[in-house]
Order: sequence, then C-alpha cells, then structure tokens
Amino acid sequence: MKMILVDGYNVIHASAGLKIFFNQNVSTAQARLVEMVCRYCSLENIRSYIVFDAYRRIGGQTKEEISSLVSVVHTAEGKTADSFIERFIAKNKSNYSLIYVITSDLAQGMTVLDERIIPLSPKNFLSEISASVELINKRFSPGTPPFMHYLISDETLKRIQEQRNIRKKEIN
Repeated sequence: MKMILVDGYNVIHASAGLKIFFNQNVSTAQARLVEMVCRYCSLENIRSYIVFDAYRRIGGQTKEEISSLVSVVHTAEGKTADSFIERFIAKNKSNYSLIYVITSDLAQGMTVLDERIIPLSPKNFLSEISASVELINKRFSPGTPPFMHYLISDETLKRIQEQRNIRKKEIN
C-alpha cells in the first residue's frame, strides 16, 4: 500500500485559494485541505497523514482519523511537522510500498530519500489533486461536487456541522 505524508501548512501556503482561507481563519484552511486530500485518497486508494505544526496551540500531539484513509495530526507544542514525518518514516517505511512526502522543505526532502520514499513539492501535489478532481467530475459526477461524505465518520461530520453552527453564530 502507498502512503502520503503531507506537511499541511506547506501545502496551504503553496495554494493561493487555501492561503486566503488561512489569512481569514486557520481552521477553515485546514478543513479545506483535509477535504481535498480525502477526495484524492478516496480516488487513488492511498492512506494519508496530514500533519500540522503546533500553530497557536498548546499541549500534546493529537491524532484524528477523518476517514479510513486519512488522518490528521497536530504536533505537540514546539514540535514540527518535519520531525513527525521523519519519525514516521523511520518507524514505518517497511510497511508501505511507496511513501510520498509532500513538503516545500528541501532539506526534509533530502533526509528522507530512499528508493521507496518520494519527495513531492506542494505545488505538484496540488496539481495531482486538481487532475483527480477533474477526472471525478468528468467520469462520475459532471456538475456536482466530488467530495464523498460517506468516507468520513459520522462523529467527524457531526463535529464539522457543530463548527459551522458556531461560526454562523459568530458572524451574526
């Protein structure tokens, strides 16, 4: 099986659209990225971890399973996404046929080089996602959003809806 390790903030800052959301609300940018990665992973049947540095957050590392293929990790205070990715690869590289590392950090990309570890720039990853979304739209659901809600657990969908309700109340 293949694995994708995504440095979440690197990808957000590489995307003009996600960067706009980030400047308005960090959580919204994160949620949009998670949705994009869920789409991609569901089409390609690839497991993924989206890793966010401990940005404006105090406490220990958290991991949330978004779907059977996608998990989100928020690193512990003072820890980086790069360090999580390096540790993950050291512990798990024998469990996967290929591991794609999505980061704009060239040094990170060089430290994980291996015949089964493939560094990929955030811009190239975003291009892959766009191509997959276009494929879904053309083949399976022309004119409708391709997000597959059934891949997300009911508990996660409930929390997303609660966050939307809180934001609506804040706006009004």
